[in-house]
Amino acid sequence: MLNHKSLRRKAMACAAMVAAALVGLSTSAVAAPQVGVQALDELIGSAHGTVLRGSTPSGTPMLARFQYHYASADHHIRSVAAMPLPQQSAVEITFADENSDDEYSYRVSHEKVDPTGIVQGTFHGTCTGQCSVLLNTRPSTNSVFVLTGFRFAYNTADHHLDKIAVSAAGSVLTTAFRDQNGDDPYTYDVSYAWVPRNRFGTVAEILSTVHASGITSPVAASGEKVIRGFFVDNLATGDAGDNHIKDLGVVANANSFDVLFGDENPANSADWRYQVQYAVLL
Repeated sequence: MLNHKSLRRKAMACAAMVAAALVGLSTSAVAAPQVGVQALDELIGSAHGTVLRGSTPSGTPMLARFQYHYASADHHIRSVAAMPLPQQSAVEITFADENSDDEYSYRVSHEKVDPTGIVQGTFHGTCTGQCSVLLNTRPSTNSVFVLTGFRFAYNTADHHLDKIAVSAAGSVLTTAFRDQNGDDPYTYDVSYAWVPRNRFGTVAEILSTVHASGITSPVAASGEKVIRGFFVDNLATGDAGDNHIKDLGVVANANSFDVLFGDENPANSADWRYQVQYAVLL
């Protein structure tokens, strides 16, 4: 039969075991992601102009979703951003015309993965229409380019939008941010990661044309997907060659993507073409 001292020693031992287990759980919860394991960092909200949102500091961010929607009407566009700011443990989110006074909702998501073997880089440039530049940071031909973030801004005023694009072929980065004339200069910032091919299963792209709709949802390989590059491009010419914008985005789902590029009345708007380059994390 246990006496009071024995019972007390047994209770103290159990408490110590529980405390140790809790310490172990707490440590694993805040540890950096391991190879092959990722965590989704998703920011959802509403804003005017530019907002900085805090994000998880650990892991390499890979862009999985960006989506913007004006709360009322459609607008000219001056700047768009979904840009990680690692030194501030934040993400810059922007969807704005010249005055930056119109409310929009947003959804920006990054898959945070273990940084082992990954080389990150950024590029700042100026362009008119569409431009291509050579990136000197690719560690090997077996590395896959993945977007981590982007920022576009017209140097003066705001504009209708004909095409927005950012992607890489080999080590060549291509960007576009233009209205129908393609004669307005803009600045851009692209953050990216070169990721070993063995960190992915499927590496693929989707290319198609959309008619009389501001959204399309093409089928894609299943799994946790990240965006390697994208474009949306109004196909009309003349006065119909660019649009006010209400919705813009590329959103990875379990077995598909949602691609959004629409004004207030997409059924009456021109056809548009899109491309989504993506990869599925292992």
